[in-house]
Amino acid sequence: MNFGVFTLFLWFTGIILIAFVCMVLCFMVYLHYLHQCYAHLPGPPRSSFILGNLPEVWKYKKLTGRTFIEYVVEQRFKYGSIFMLTLFHRAVVYLADPSYVRQVFIDNHKYLQKPSFLYNKMGFIFGERGMGYGLVTNTDEASWRKRRYIMNPAFHRKCLKDFMTNFNNVSERFLIRMGKVADSGEHVSMVKELSKVTLEAISQVSFNINTMAIEDPDSPFLFAICNYLRGSQANFEIPVPSSVLGLFQYKLFQKDSQRIEINAARFLRKFASDCISTRQKDIAEKKDVPNDLLNVLITSGSFTREEIIDEFITVFIAGQETTANSLAFALYEILTNHDVEAKLLDEIREVLGDREEVEFEDLKKLKYTGQVLEENLRKHPIAPGVPTRILSKEITVGGYHIPRESAISSNTLFFAMDPKIWKDPEVFDPERFADPASIPNLSMINFPFSIGPRNCIGQTFAKFESKVILVKLLQKFQLKLLPNQTDRMLQRATVTPRDGVMCEIRKRALSQM
Repeated sequence: MNFGVFTLFLWFTGIILIAFVCMVLCFMVYLHYLHQCYAHLPGPPRSSFILGNLPEVWKYKKLTGRTFIEYVVEQRFKYGSIFMLTLFHRAVVYLADPSYVRQVFIDNHKYLQKPSFLYNKMGFIFGERGMGYGLVTNTDEASWRKRRYIMNPAFHRKCLKDFMTNFNNVSERFLIRMGKVADSGEHVSMVKELSKVTLEAISQVSFNINTMAIEDPDSPFLFAICNYLRGSQANFEIPVPSSVLGLFQYKLFQKDSQRIEINAARFLRKFASDCISTRQKDIAEKKDVPNDLLNVLITSGSFTREEIIDEFITVFIAGQETTANSLAFALYEILTNHDVEAKLLDEIREVLGDREEVEFEDLKKLKYTGQVLEENLRKHPIAPGVPTRILSKEITVGGYHIPRESAISSNTLFFAMDPKIWKDPEVFDPERFADPASIPNLSMINFPFSIGPRNCIGQTFAKFESKVILVKLLQKFQLKLLPNQTDRMLQRATVTPRDGVMCEIRKRALSQM
């Protein structure tokens, strides 16, 4: 009996071993086939048959302290306007010519889809649902289109006009906080401070919620968002599907950092669920509720509760993180370029005079402020590696055959740092955008809010909000960068200033305005 069980065990073990070996061999054959399919495309040589270019990416990041995005930009200037990288089992083709970008992302957009392999890693943190299948991470085209149509009115220019009071009120609370910082003489990270005001702005306008993030130094929301994005970046850097990352749900496999990042996703979903329950109760009791995004999501009847939570968290994080980081980079450039700061102050004085509230009609008049923000997005795009899509049919681009099922991407920094497109691209020059209509192929070389039908729903919101916050801050305060501050990037799903934009803050005298 024991001999029979032992024999059965050996057979079972042998079958598993043979199956494993067959799987490995099949995977190796697939990799060989993949390499052959893309052998005609330019790009850096693979340093590993299995991992492709990943080892040199890891080596580059370790030796230079720079990001994957910067590595890709360097390859663009080595290998030209079309090149490829092999990242484990995925070949990614990069386009760096405006005509190629137009051909693929505009003319052939119906043959593109978001790669679930990539976006599920943002929607689920080590298997824990966070953004889930919200607008940013939804890879089902029909589902995305339906949701976008329903949500669009909440971000329409006319609707946002009604929220100028919210932008001003939140900014005033931010100025009170900055006044206390100035009085104390403490040095602060403007990345962190701007994260507070943008979080409060998106919370007030889209959900009618006061998180008290500006006033509360221990706000759990900023901590949760930061750790969520760290978890998302960690997911990106592990070259396996999101479903496999679900193993980290078990404490046996978790590191402390992963546990924190998973708990961040749980915290955000519980917060969103509680806010939704409160609003649903108010609606049921026929209370007067604002016609904001949360109201649209609940009353449309097109979303399940889990889907509402997905969209809530997507907007809550994306609406806060991207604008805060963009404003922080802009502030760095303004404080580094004193002529730019002087022109901004002149325009603020001319448009607002003694007024402290920014009115809707002022936004158009603040033309130079808009140029500063546009130039900042050129030089410091917050999501430069967007778009990345999967081709559902084979195409020929620039004379190169690109197979079906290829991952295809571009990067706005390919163009932003190209001296053939922009004179002295490293120089911060808002005058570049004095007449945007005169810039050839502008929408194909400068797409900080992505490109094609799936561009950012909140771009107008971000532009309104950024102008109000920046103008009111500079009107009231004089900021000075601390030594050793740079515009180096830190990548955590989006891009943020690595050094934090550390500043000394003083109240601005009336004579300085």
